[in-house]
Amino acid sequence: MKSSGKAARLLGLALAASACIAMPASAQNVAAQTNKIIELERAGKFADALTLAQKTLADAEKAHGPVHRDVAASLNNLGHAYANLGQDAEAEPLYKRALAIFEKVGGLDSADVSPTLNNLAALYQRQDRFADAEPLFRRALMISEKSVGPSHPDTGRSLNNLATCYEKLGRHGDSEPLFRRALAIYEKAAGPESPAVATLLNNLGQVTKVTGRYAEAEPMIRRSLAIREKVLGAEHPDVARSLNNMADLYERQTRYADAEPLYRRALSIRERAVGPDHPETATSTNNLANLLRLEDRVNDALPLLARLIVTGRAQARVALPALYDAQQKQLLAQGTALDDALSVIQRGAQSSAASAVNKLAVRLAAGNDRLAELVRRDQDLGSEAESLDKSIMSAVSKERAKRDPAAEQRARERISAIAGERAKLQKALSSEFPDYSALSNPLPLASKDVQALLSADEAMVLFAVAEKESYVFALNRDTFDWKPIPIGADALSGKIAAFRRGLDMPRQAMPPGRPACSISDSPMISTPCCWRRSSR
Repeated sequence: MKSSGKAARLLGLALAASACIAMPASAQNVAAQTNKIIELERAGKFADALTLAQKTLADAEKAHGPVHRDVAASLNNLGHAYANLGQDAEAEPLYKRALAIFEKVGGLDSADVSPTLNNLAALYQRQDRFADAEPLFRRALMISEKSVGPSHPDTGRSLNNLATCYEKLGRHGDSEPLFRRALAIYEKAAGPESPAVATLLNNLGQVTKVTGRYAEAEPMIRRSLAIREKVLGAEHPDVARSLNNMADLYERQTRYADAEPLYRRALSIRERAVGPDHPETATSTNNLANLLRLEDRVNDALPLLARLIVTGRAQARVALPALYDAQQKQLLAQGTALDDALSVIQRGAQSSAASAVNKLAVRLAAGNDRLAELVRRDQDLGSEAESLDKSIMSAVSKERAKRDPAAEQRARERISAIAGERAKLQKALSSEFPDYSALSNPLPLASKDVQALLSADEAMVLFAVAEKESYVFALNRDTFDWKPIPIGADALSGKIAAFRRGLDMPRQAMPPGRPACSISDSPMISTPCCWRRSSR
């Protein structure tokens, strides 16, 4: 029983092992079900894992009532099954309920508590809720250090989790020592060539790279790549990740000739492993297109960008400078470059709004059976496609001998079929319910569409703020133009902060009757404004 529990805990941010720790005979069934859930998830059968997790919870509640260790473990497992399907809204309350039961049954510092804390914190981190995630990761680490000791792999996992949170917050000085501690633990516990060691070397390499310590970063990333190629195989997605990171290091050093073949190899691996439309493949395509622009080969970058723009996966930091360069070199007409740039900006701004609308889709469709039917079918197909995509990612993470190419190909074919079916559904929604379709899936406006909305005395100005430079777009009814601005997000934020400080005058120093200034806290990213000429 204990060994089974240990195996489950070593999955990291996967399933809590508390059900496997319990000694009564009733716990044996929960442990067996937990192991089956783990195997289903390893096989990428996330929908089947969800069904089994739901049944396990129902059985545990029937046998023990609402407050029991087995119930808490089953709640955690069900939460993780939902999280695997991207359904965080369903996962969060399950994690919270599991946590409350573990604390009540075993105490606040029980070893059972740590895995659920990690799972809940990981959920918050995915949602960029770092203020909520950090204290949970910290508490999970404290419990692991106390319950299993400072050198246990569980503690190493918690160190890595907290360090990753710090790194996402840009707190490199806090993340680095934790990554180094975790690396030392796993090198001793799992051996110097384990996949976990490769991951931690990669993480440390990223920290040293972004802090400008390139000579220190290169051997770490290179060693991570070597381990992954040896242990996982040359075509593994993790190998593509290491290749991408090494290429990025070379790019930062302007070693473009060294970076290009690595970016190309990473892109090739991802296209074969997860398909041409996967987000990781899009990341590699963006990276290669950006490098080609830096090499003054924007003409070679344009076909890559065209594919990204059509699918809505072009990154503004890559697409805007490349499109502007292409326009300046007369490789693209000014109107074409502008429309493509506007498409990139609008699609980036629409993603969060569309996501919020889709979450409310069934509620918006209430009272109309036909609309509700179409919306639910589209959502079901979306969930199926996401599950199949996860199954492919899980499959390609296995050793070559354990792969099932035929099953992987069937999953890819089904994803393609789902895309076609969803396209038909969107066409039906657009035809039968145009208002709903426009709200849930708005199409980018071309420049001529924007101009048609403007009055004769109006102009629209749009700012797109990127990391190192920004762009300003101006359109009236008759003409348009766009230009780069040599100031990025960080520098602009500093100027805005200084401007605000200048306006932060003591109230008593202001003349009587003068209102205090109020400066908006809205982010200045892709912000349009409409200017009207004053009539005189």
